[in-house]
Amino acid sequence: MRTNNKGFTLIELIIFIIIGAIFVPASMVAFTSVMNSYSRPDYYVKAMFYADKRMAEITNNVYDNITSTLCTTPTDEGGGYTTECAVATVNSNDLSTTSSSPYYKRITVTVKYSQLLNDYVISTIVTRRPILP
Repeated sequence: MRTNNKGFTLIELIIFIIIGAIFVPASMVAFTSVMNSYSRPDYYVKAMFYADKRMAEITNNVYDNITSTLCTTPTDEGGGYTTECAVATVNSNDLSTTSSSPYYKRITVTVKYSQLLNDYVISTIVTRRPILP
């Protein structure tokens, strides 16, 4: 007499559930870490936007008004992003930091965010423009 065995036994179903319970959390951890690394460029785009915004705020001032007092405290951009800036006068010959040159200033803006691997830093040099008659 032949029995028609269709389906799974209870032991096979329990083993399948146990194996699934082991592999699903491990695969979720791997999946979320991959997704976080692919979403990182979005964090850099936002950091670039905030750095450009802060740089424009500083460089829109008259040359004599661009001083380190513009950068006394970090600026909270919201969402965990903070911007810091620094203004220093530089030597016109080798662009090294000096306090004696009245014609060149280096502005450095740094954006910090916990999800960035490194801080996002931009820098520019502004010059005193000649006054035309």
